[in-house]
Amino acid sequence: MAEGRQIDGAITLEGTTFLLETKFTNELIGSPDIDTFMAKIESKADNTMGLFVSISGFTDGAKSAASKQRTPMLLLDHSHIYNLILPGVMTLPQVVSRIKRHASQTGSSYLEALKFGL
Repeated sequence: MAEGRQIDGAITLEGTTFLLETKFTNELIGSPDIDTFMAKIESKADNTMGLFVSISGFTDGAKSAASKQRTPMLLLDHSHIYNLILPGVMTLPQVVSRIKRHASQTGSSYLEALKFGL
């Protein structure tokens, strides 16, 4: 892999390969981090999406930058992990599927955990 193009991992869910980017920082993720990860995603095969996980969350600008045409990146934050996945309310594949459906319907890469309608 080319230098500067490191990814944190990859998973395949429902036939889609997701490149993973994880950030465990105190600050909200801004659009520069989104742009860097987007470049990694866009250089891969057509059926590749990105899954950006930030414990602190994302700025509004980052959410907007991730919500491009085709919405190739989905955003997860602490609320998805601590309110849905860790307590066993939903599995990671279910959370990703729900956000992906939201992105397909709205073009938005982020759906708050509280808006899942559970």
